[in-house]
Amino acid sequence: MGQYARFDDAWFKRFREIAKGQNEEGLKALRDELFNVGQHYRRIIETTPCNLKGAPFDKTLTQRGDWLQTNVVRPTQRLLAALADEQQPWFATWPYEHQFKEFPDRVRLRADLQDVLDFSTQLLANVRGEQGVDAGTNQELRFYIFKDIYVAVRKHLPDFKPKQGVYHEVVDERTKRFIDPFPDAMRHIYAEITGRDEQLVRLIRMVVEDPNWED
Repeated sequence: MGQYARFDDAWFKRFREIAKGQNEEGLKALRDELFNVGQHYRRIIETTPCNLKGAPFDKTLTQRGDWLQTNVVRPTQRLLAALADEQQPWFATWPYEHQFKEFPDRVRLRADLQDVLDFSTQLLANVRGEQGVDAGTNQELRFYIFKDIYVAVRKHLPDFKPKQGVYHEVVDERTKRFIDPFPDAMRHIYAEITGRDEQLVRLIRMVVEDPNWED
């Protein structure tokens, strides 16, 4: 989490400049809450396959589901079947008994493997279910990060009204974005958590059209 979601003094100074005219007490309270929001999502990002900065790797739901099924669910099912009591003669060691330690406790081993299977099967069902409604991890994670940012901003800066902004050229002629304190502030917060400077056009438009959408 080191380089992301710090919300340090340099970040806060720039945020003050963007959100000009907002209540200082509200700004400080927002900063404190955003730190907690940021740490929460950094833990998720750094342990979840996605395309945000610091993630372990990026895989689709289909790839994750296929991996679980191929590498965990099916092998565990086969291993549990092989460890059934009636299969014990397959593990006979005569005449090599002196070369082997006692076989692991089958009851405990099967219980642990069953826990692995139950966990993996449930996770696989969830992943396949998300596939069915086209809820990609990258898209869904962005939505929830933005939602929690917006909830915090609305709570601590109630006068900071959502605005789409003006579509304007910035940096160079090939780069355009919506310019306004509100979208600039949302992007500034989002980038601090995710490490990515994104336009967030659809998400910002959503809260402009319905400021109470998260209620």
